[in-house]
Amino acid sequence: MRAVRIGIDVGGTHTKAVAIDNNTNEIIGKASVLTTHTAKRGVAKGVIECFEDCLSQNAIKPEEVIFIAHSTTQATNAMLEGDVAKVGIIGIGAGGISGWLSKRQTNIERIELNNEKAVEVESTYIKLKEFNKELVEKTIQDFIESGVQVIVATKAFGVDDATEEEIVSDIARKKNLLTTSASEITKLYGLATRTKTAALNASILPTMLETANSTEISVKETGIDVPLMIMRGDGGVMEISEMRRRPILTM
Repeated sequence: MRAVRIGIDVGGTHTKAVAIDNNTNEIIGKASVLTTHTAKRGVAKGVIECFEDCLSQNAIKPEEVIFIAHSTTQATNAMLEGDVAKVGIIGIGAGGISGWLSKRQTNIERIELNNEKAVEVESTYIKLKEFNKELVEKTIQDFIESGVQVIVATKAFGVDDATEEEIVSDIARKKNLLTTSASEITKLYGLATRTKTAALNASILPTMLETANSTEISVKETGIDVPLMIMRGDGGVMEISEMRRRPILTM
């Protein structure tokens, strides 16, 4: 039985698939369909249509597929089109003079995007000596009442110890909110950049999570029993579970 690798590219106009023989690297199939932006399952519908066409038109059996990956510009499009969620940032760090800079670096009010569109942000800061679950719960509830849809936890030196970030994320998830911890986006120092990047990642989570779920379900319905991989912006691939946490890596 052949071992087949399939790659699918979701473009603005067309969704295209290419199949290669894993042993010879020979192209053994191609397919193309119009990208299904307006379908109930969004672009996931076109991904599956293209995938199934590639199989049927080239006599490829589902059990022959050992690898399937797709690339998508949806995260980039979400930014360009302003299809983003309102973000609530909880900054965490020292108090007093030493905490002044940390508070300033996590205090983001609005991130301009394109064509007068922006990520709306609300920010607050909790001093480490005052940090407790009750205060976090109250802060998140206040965010919810002001329309925040996604929570970001960002702590000064969180790359060394992310305990408080993890507590914030856990409480947010219990309130059925999507969440991003700055330290899981990058392990590099630089609180301001880490915070803003986490906020951007959080803003596209609802859109990208819906796409990831729809695509994964659709792939499984075709009988494929291998993990769906997603192209990263750096040319590598990641499992779809990773895209659910860090969709910004696809940009």
